[in-house]
Amino acid sequence: MAIQGSKFKCLLVFATVFFILLKLMEERHEVLKDSEITVEEYSYRKELNQIRQEVSAVPVQYVAVAEFTVPLSILKDDVEQYFNNLTIPIWLQNSTEITDINITAECQQTLIGVQCVCQNHYVWANNNCFTYPACDNVSAGACGCINAKPSGQMCIPKSELPVFDLTIRIDMNDNAKLINFTQSDLQSAVYFAYQSDTILQVSKVDLTTECHLNSSGYQCKCGDQYFWPCDKCVSYGYCDSIINATCGCINGFPKDGQFCQPKTELTEISRTISMRIDEEFDSTLTNTLSEKYKSHSSIIISSVDSVYQSTLSSYKAGSVTITRFRPGSVISDFRIVTTSNTLDFSKANAQLASALTAKGLLVSANSFAQTEEDMLYDLKNGKIYPGKNMVLTCNTPDPNIPKITWSMNDINIEHSTKYQFSTDNKTLTVTSTNDGDNGKYACTMTFNSMPYISFQKMSIQPSPEVNVNTSKTLLCDGSPIRLQCCAESSYTIQWSLNTATGQQSLTDPKTICNTYTQNINKTECEKNDKIQTFTCGIRDNAGSLHSSVPVTITVTSKKSFNCFNAQFGAGNYNDIKPGACDANSVGNVTARCMLNPTTSKYDWEIVENSCVLRVLQDLLNRAKFLRAEDVPSFLGEILNATEANADEITRSTVNIVAVVGLLNSTSNVSQSFRVDQSIMRNFLKTVDVIGSINARNTWLQLNKHNTTEQTSSLLLKSTEDMGKTLTNESFSITTKTTQLSRTSTNGPFFGTFGINSTTQIAIPMFNGTTLITTIVFSLFNTVLPVRNTTYNHSQTDTSINADVAAVIVEKPVHNISLTFDVQNNLLGSPQCVFWNFSLLNGIGGWDSTGCEVMPVVNHTDKITCKCNHTTSFSILMSPFKSNNLVLAFITYIGVGISLICLIVCFIIEGIIWKPMTRNDTSYMRHVSIVNIALSLLIADICFIIGAAIVKEGEPTPEGSCSTATFFMHFFYLALFFWMLFSAFLLLYRTVVVFAGMSRTKMMVIAFTVGYGAPLLIAVITVAVTAGGKGYVQEDSACWLNWKKTKAILAFVIPALTIVAINFLVLLVVLCKMLKRGVGATTQPDEKHTIVVIARCVAILTPLFGLTWGFGIGTMVSSALGLHIVFAILNSLQGFFILVFAVLLDSKIREELAGKLSLRNISSNRTRSTSTGPSSSSGQGFFDRFWRRNVYHVADSSGIAAASSSHSDTFVNT
Repeated sequence: MAIQGSKFKCLLVFATVFFILLKLMEERHEVLKDSEITVEEYSYRKELNQIRQEVSAVPVQYVAVAEFTVPLSILKDDVEQYFNNLTIPIWLQNSTEITDINITAECQQTLIGVQCVCQNHYVWANNNCFTYPACDNVSAGACGCINAKPSGQMCIPKSELPVFDLTIRIDMNDNAKLINFTQSDLQSAVYFAYQSDTILQVSKVDLTTECHLNSSGYQCKCGDQYFWPCDKCVSYGYCDSIINATCGCINGFPKDGQFCQPKTELTEISRTISMRIDEEFDSTLTNTLSEKYKSHSSIIISSVDSVYQSTLSSYKAGSVTITRFRPGSVISDFRIVTTSNTLDFSKANAQLASALTAKGLLVSANSFAQTEEDMLYDLKNGKIYPGKNMVLTCNTPDPNIPKITWSMNDINIEHSTKYQFSTDNKTLTVTSTNDGDNGKYACTMTFNSMPYISFQKMSIQPSPEVNVNTSKTLLCDGSPIRLQCCAESSYTIQWSLNTATGQQSLTDPKTICNTYTQNINKTECEKNDKIQTFTCGIRDNAGSLHSSVPVTITVTSKKSFNCFNAQFGAGNYNDIKPGACDANSVGNVTARCMLNPTTSKYDWEIVENSCVLRVLQDLLNRAKFLRAEDVPSFLGEILNATEANADEITRSTVNIVAVVGLLNSTSNVSQSFRVDQSIMRNFLKTVDVIGSINARNTWLQLNKHNTTEQTSSLLLKSTEDMGKTLTNESFSITTKTTQLSRTSTNGPFFGTFGINSTTQIAIPMFNGTTLITTIVFSLFNTVLPVRNTTYNHSQTDTSINADVAAVIVEKPVHNISLTFDVQNNLLGSPQCVFWNFSLLNGIGGWDSTGCEVMPVVNHTDKITCKCNHTTSFSILMSPFKSNNLVLAFITYIGVGISLICLIVCFIIEGIIWKPMTRNDTSYMRHVSIVNIALSLLIADICFIIGAAIVKEGEPTPEGSCSTATFFMHFFYLALFFWMLFSAFLLLYRTVVVFAGMSRTKMMVIAFTVGYGAPLLIAVITVAVTAGGKGYVQEDSACWLNWKKTKAILAFVIPALTIVAINFLVLLVVLCKMLKRGVGATTQPDEKHTIVVIARCVAILTPLFGLTWGFGIGTMVSSALGLHIVFAILNSLQGFFILVFAVLLDSKIREELAGKLSLRNISSNRTRSTSTGPSSSSGQGFFDRFWRRNVYHVADSSGIAAASSSHSDTFVNT
């Protein structure tokens, strides 16, 4: 036996270890066979063989069930003893641990068959006890022995028996004997009745309800831990107290068979009550942190809790919570908890209305309704597409409610072909839906003595806005055919090709856009046209075809067409063809085949563009059904879309019209409630985008066309209307271009407003407290046109020259004063005007009625307007331009004279060039003069071109005007830098700084300074300012920008710096001349040149510097005299160069006279000047100065100078 036991132990350990390792490594069933022992895996629960592992750090746990078949020679006691002696846990290799080993069952062969007996805490399940009859008692759905060996099943732990809790209600007749039963007697009777049941086991017996008959009827009391619900306490009357909406005794016997309920099963019903408050909705009620929200919530919660506790017995005290406030006067949604579904709210709501009214919230007794939202249609059923039926189901709180009515947007619906009801009115079918069926649907009934409303906002998917290539003819040049079809994201799009056998799918279905490209071999279309018809199919999410668009593409080798274009295809002169918008837009583009006069080639010219961004079109579709409660989120979407697409919107008239339409829709809906600060800020930030300087040209186009000229007026009106609906709070909003201020006052009102504090508003007196809203637009001069009753379209000679200020006052105003900072000091003749929305048949325009101009003492840059209007208005400073014909005459005549003088200068230089450039100093002087004249000549020509490009008051075309401005900037700077080189040349020849420098080196330095430095400055200026569109002026002239980027400083600073440097050079030269011996090394034939250079620098530098000094003055002052002086000096610079740099040079005059055979005239004039001071400007001073300080030095070196001719020659050579 010992040997057999040892053998058994070895085999048992081997079998166990083998099974577990095999399970871990291979996770599949295996059979270990031995001559004496067979090991099989069984499972008493399917999930026990499942691997339970949540994360890799948690060990894997297995429950393995094995069957061992052993010979009878091995005793049962030996097996049990072996397992009992095992040390648990048992560690195996591969980090495996055996945590427990149990013997579950023992099966032996008996005389009547096999008997399987469960061991320890294991039992056979009830189904095994009945299938293989039990050989012991069946108790609690289990047995310990069965007369068979089940295939694949083993005993299971008692703790894992499937147990079901059943509650059995036993009703007993009310005879005297039973009534006298005690609780213990009842329990004994029940236990006795079920003690023989093999499945059921009585765990607890409770006495729930005990009803006694007395003189007044039945009285039913609840047992311990049981209660009567509130509706029973109210319906039958309670014979004790009501606590927490329950009672323990009622005066009656419930007819519906209901008895007392366990307190653990107390039913709590949460319901939403909607209450209408008679006051204007304030959007601050949507902000849980606002004072108004807190105040209203506190009043409602305390009132509801107090009233409902005293009137509704099933109301759970302290359960009221505010869900939200929404428009419609003010609707407050709050939730309460009750323990009964059947209540009478009529009395409670009447008392609640009185309590709320006493606290300042006007509520009537019929202002209450129980509401349920989003219960009519299950969104899981899918989106509703146009043309489909919409089925709404009203889920009633009581199936026996007799009357149900339906409404859409609070308007009752009657049975018709469009609206069909079921027999019981619980179902509404809206047939063939379209956009007009969007809205709020509701079914209304009466329940608990007040309306019960179930409502839901339904949205029909918009009809697809299909943006697809149009049919066209393309050139057979090997280019591929590219097709694109776009629609709303709720649809799928697919391309197919029409063939003789049907449609052939070309692409997989996609959303938003689907693109198909077909490569074309030239051999396919060289001989014959290749014609194909493609179809863009639009399907809903269910796969049903909603619409399809055919596109015919003809590829031809014919070149007889004038215009070819991938977008519009082929066409002849004057043909009109439609084209598709880009993928992000909807609409179409129309082009005409025209001859381009610049290139002399035919091309498609767009004549109409109705492409609007898809995101804006989607918002426009939704705006048709916009509700007040959706305004905050909807306006946020408008702002996000506008800011994200700012560049595309500001360049497109269609997109700006779309945004203005969205703002107008929002403003109209907002008139039903009070707008808070956050809503208004989003509105103004959207206005900032479409009213920016980048949209200036787009607004000019809008204001010129009859169909869109009201857009700017609509934008201003929408903004004012929003300002009229603001909450009764004081606040301020500042955006990039607009400032809004909301102020409460009861006396005189005065303030400075605008983003740059450029507008002052004063109202002397009010009667009582009032709210004032001011909205100051700093860039609305880019939006509003200058039109009035005289000019229906914008006036080119007039501009809006100040902020646009809208003042909104709740009380009548008879005296208001506005002081504006003038934006452009060059304009005069101011007019005080306001925007009259009814002017020009409702288009709107400026009107001066009731306003007058009041000058501001000691402030030429401010204008005060006084008006006597009694309603809200917008004040605009619109000064008309002064008559600048004098300035224009001076400028153009002066420039003409300057150009003539410069041409004469070139002619003279050409005549006398060779004899006058014999030495290096003279050569470089004349090179400087020629380049100074050339720079000024080109700059003046560019000035004339720039003046022709843009007119006063009109916006500057960026491309052409930028080119003209660049060359003006460059060549005007070159003029000054060549003057700087002349000064350096003077310094060089006087102080001998660059002694020994060759002419070539001097030329390199001259052109580097004269043209290199100006080019570098001009290029840097373009690079820094052009990106932000701040290189040129916004309007009136082609010149460097001042207001936005101060780009003009890139000219003024270098120019005035050179003027200062030249003066310093002159001072150094004069100091050197005052010293004896200076210039001794100077050759006689160069001294005249040095004197002439000094004279030119001394005279021209102040003239040029003074000119641009007056130019700076014109930027800050509108004084006419200052502008006239600047115009004279600036336009006559060529004349100054001819006179002071050429004609006053006696050597040039002499050489020129000789060339023209007028030497005698020149000689007589020369001799007359030698006996006394020269009459030339500055000539006599330099002659006397040079003789005194230089001549005698030269004379001491042995050079004869006694004769007047030699002296004259020295000075005038």
